[in-house]
Amino acid sequence: MLSWREIPVDELRGFLAELVRDSNLRETARLIGRGREQVRKFVSGEIENPHPTTRQAIAKLYVQRQATGTGLARDVHATATTRTPLRLVLPRPVEKATAEIRAVFDVLRRHPDEAPESFSAIEKWLLTHIKDEYAVEVPYAQARQRKPRKSKADGDPDRKPKPKP
Repeated sequence: MLSWREIPVDELRGFLAELVRDSNLRETARLIGRGREQVRKFVSGEIENPHPTTRQAIAKLYVQRQATGTGLARDVHATATTRTPLRLVLPRPVEKATAEIRAVFDVLRRHPDEAPESFSAIEKWLLTHIKDEYAVEVPYAQARQRKPRKSKADGDPDRKPKPKP
C-alpha cells in the first residue's frame, strides 16, 4: 500500500485537476474538506506546495481511489457537473487570457491549410466566454480600514486635556 507521503505533488495536482474537470471546484473541495479557492489555487499552480494537512487530504483521497479501483478522477461520482472554467487554464487577468487565445489562433491563421473551417467561429466563441467568466469572478472583499482613533484632546482644538490627579 502506498503511503500518502510518497505521492509526488505534481501527481496530486494532476489528480485534483482531473477531479475539477470531471465535476467542479466546489465538489472537489468538498471531497478533500477544503475551500474551493484553495483547490483552484493549487490546481492552477499558484500554490506550489500545499500545507501538509491539505496534501495529506488530497493524497488520502488519491490512495483511496487507487485502492478501490476508481483511481481515475472520472470514476468519482459528482453530484453536480459543470464545465471547467477557462480561468483555470488561462492566465489572469482577462487581458492576458484574451491575448493568449488570440496568439493560439494567430498560429492557425499562419497555417490555414491545416486549420479546420470553424476555427474563426471557435475563436469568437472563446473570446466571448472568457470575458463572461472573468466578469463573473468576484474578488474577495478587502478588510475595511478603520480610521485611527483620535484622543479627545485631538478632536477639539479648544478642549484642554484633563489634569491628572
